[in-house]
Amino acid sequence: MRQRLLYTLILLVAAVSAKAEWSDYSEEQPVIFGVAIDSPPLEYSGRGGEPSGYDTEFVDKLMERLHLPHKNEAMPWADIPRATIDGKINLSLMTFSPYRKDSLHYSRAIFRMYYQIVYRSDRTSRHVDMRRLTGKKVAYLSSRPISDTLAAVGAVPVIVTNLRQAIQDLSDGEYDAVLCYRYQARYIVDTYDFTNLSLEDFTLMPREYCFASRDSALISLINAEIDKMEEEGVIRDVYGPAGLFLDIQKTPRWVWYLLTAITFIVLCVFIILQRRYQVRLKEEMRRAQRSERAKTVFLANVNHVLRTPLNAIIGFSEVLKSNGNDGLPLEERKRLATLVNENGERLLYFINQLLTLTDIETREMKLNRTEVNIDIAMESYAEEARKHLHEGVTLEVVGAEFRSIYADEEVMHTITKNFLDNAVRYTEKGKITLTYRLESNNLYVEVKDTGSGVPEDLRNNIFSLLNDKSTAVQNDIPGLGLTICKTIVEHCQGDIGLVTPPEGGACFWYWVPVKELNK
Repeated sequence: MRQRLLYTLILLVAAVSAKAEWSDYSEEQPVIFGVAIDSPPLEYSGRGGEPSGYDTEFVDKLMERLHLPHKNEAMPWADIPRATIDGKINLSLMTFSPYRKDSLHYSRAIFRMYYQIVYRSDRTSRHVDMRRLTGKKVAYLSSRPISDTLAAVGAVPVIVTNLRQAIQDLSDGEYDAVLCYRYQARYIVDTYDFTNLSLEDFTLMPREYCFASRDSALISLINAEIDKMEEEGVIRDVYGPAGLFLDIQKTPRWVWYLLTAITFIVLCVFIILQRRYQVRLKEEMRRAQRSERAKTVFLANVNHVLRTPLNAIIGFSEVLKSNGNDGLPLEERKRLATLVNENGERLLYFINQLLTLTDIETREMKLNRTEVNIDIAMESYAEEARKHLHEGVTLEVVGAEFRSIYADEEVMHTITKNFLDNAVRYTEKGKITLTYRLESNNLYVEVKDTGSGVPEDLRNNIFSLLNDKSTAVQNDIPGLGLTICKTIVEHCQGDIGLVTPPEGGACFWYWVPVKELNK
């Protein structure tokens, strides 16, 4: 602190000794400050052409504190160094250059300019740092430090005069990277919304941003005032919104990556250790609930369905038994034996379906996805169904061009065949249409028919005859094919449904996720 006060005192003495020179500035002959019209956000021309930017705001505050009149002179950035050296302007802000130190006097640094490299976010351009610049086409504003660095690493340097246009060209693929100051990169990328570009800090010595002038007395006075403005926080207040102070003491990115990874690993281990038992317990409870639900639904909904064929089998068997071989005519015995056999087969079919459904619901269904030609598969399902069509009924297949998908062919066959079997059974005239399409990696299939349709009392629960206690199953054994289809589709993360067309018939549909292999 004492050293800083001594330094400030020396500067004040020097400024007072040089008063004869800098006191020559007046309202009639103000300090001319050169403002670049093309270096946003620090210096640029506003909408009305007036000089604007953070630098002009800071200079206004500085000159007001020094009680010095000043005037802004707008010009391209490329002209400012020469105009300062030639004395056409009295003051400017620029990075310190050892190549101009003999021609100009520099103030102490207001802040430091850090470099960033801008590159496209695609895989071919990712992580373009100093070690990977060999042979890369890199654009930059004329700067000897950048030029020397790019030459040393074997890059292909391209000097540009318009940084915004250079970053636009980078976005369009003209360059591999653009090297510039951090504030410039962030401002241009954010302002013009270059969403395909990424920014990384670049390992290059930061540059000191200073006032420059031929007037040593003016620079001495400015140095003394800058110290005060820094202590009061004025510099940070003015330039803070430009992002110049956000990362000056930035923690290296790899440290954040490491801390994040360690935190994530510890959290995962903690969760696994704490919840392993709970997860296993929940899974067992879920399976038990499924089994209990299947048993409850079985007892509630199919008790009388089982009784009907069993009563028929027992009754006809008793008739055959009591009458013996001579009590009934041969034809009657054959008829009764046929009825016993038919009821036995119907009962066996129902029990097999019920076991299949229970098996699917009480275990995790594993999908066996393979490459399937969807058009050939659908045509084969249709050809199989055509063998059982009623006379005069046609079956049409409507699909896209021949394409292969990655899917479980058994799932497709089970559901589609079930839809077609139902349509064939209940369509005695008209036609059946099998339609399919691929959309957003989903296979959509529907089977539409002109048959008798679905009874109104079954439309709401046609896919869950055993899961709804209100379902009324009357005289016939209900088919569980649609219930099985619904269970399979849900395991595949798809959906299934029924539409009743106004003209009659039925339209069953489903979709399941697949992957199209060739487009």
